[in-house]
Amino acid sequence: MTSAKPRLAYIGLGLMGGPMARRLLSLEYPMRVFDVDAGRMAGLVKAGAVQTFSPIACAKGADVILINLPSQSAIEAVVFGEDGLLGSLSTESVVVDFSTVSPDFCRRIAERATDKTGSQWIDAPVSGGPSAAADGTLTIMMGGTQQAVKALRSLFTDIARQVTHVGKTGTGSVAKMIAQLIVGSNYAVLAEAVRLAEASGMNAALLPECVKFGHADGVLMQQLYPRIAAHDFTPRAYARQLLKDLEMVQEEARVAGTATPMSGQATQLFRLLIAAGHGDMDGTGIYRLYEGVENHHENRGGAQ
Repeated sequence: MTSAKPRLAYIGLGLMGGPMARRLLSLEYPMRVFDVDAGRMAGLVKAGAVQTFSPIACAKGADVILINLPSQSAIEAVVFGEDGLLGSLSTESVVVDFSTVSPDFCRRIAERATDKTGSQWIDAPVSGGPSAAADGTLTIMMGGTQQAVKALRSLFTDIARQVTHVGKTGTGSVAKMIAQLIVGSNYAVLAEAVRLAEASGMNAALLPECVKFGHADGVLMQQLYPRIAAHDFTPRAYARQLLKDLEMVQEEARVAGTATPMSGQATQLFRLLIAAGHGDMDGTGIYRLYEGVENHHENRGGAQ
């Protein structure tokens, strides 16, 4: 690499990508940016980024290309589509994909890119939400060669407090799938707990204090549960994205030949939430389904 800090291209500036890019700019990484929404680039340009108008232009001359996109189809288009970044990759390039994708997709797209250009591919899905992205305290689980991961260690530690090299390309995505199994199931369980507390006459907001340091305590109890109890459904991440992740969990379990009944139930609940038109709500909005069930029972009871 040609400078003290690698020249970055950042593609995908949404709920997670935007704060991560801003964090890196604040640490004086040279950066070119691209997003299909030009408005997302404007604030980053003010912070020192160079705006570009296509993935290939964004990746041109970059040492490291960072991708943070909402779907596998979006990644496919950005890498291999018209004006895709593939045209700017070389044997010196490293692509880091922060997106949450299926392990199989990750392995396939990495192999295609590497075979065509000789570039290296690291899958590095993240956890922690937009606030952790902004203050550099994300959790990153990554797959890739030891050499590629080691070369970018300082970049990863600039945006995360926990960085784990899981193994070869694709294994970071396996770890993220398992993490999403736990998170997605807990969204449903915590919403159920809030509604039961409310229906039983308890001040639901007190539960995190009640269980503090007990077996029911944890990060999700202390950070996620209070938002559900406050009926705060402002998106830190979209419910439709969580459903996408849970469906990938089910597919990974099918391929691996193992049962995942708990996350399977959570997947069904999130399908109902999205079908009800709440896809752009936060995952905390799963609480709305419990309201709906109660209203349904009340209506049935009134008709008898």
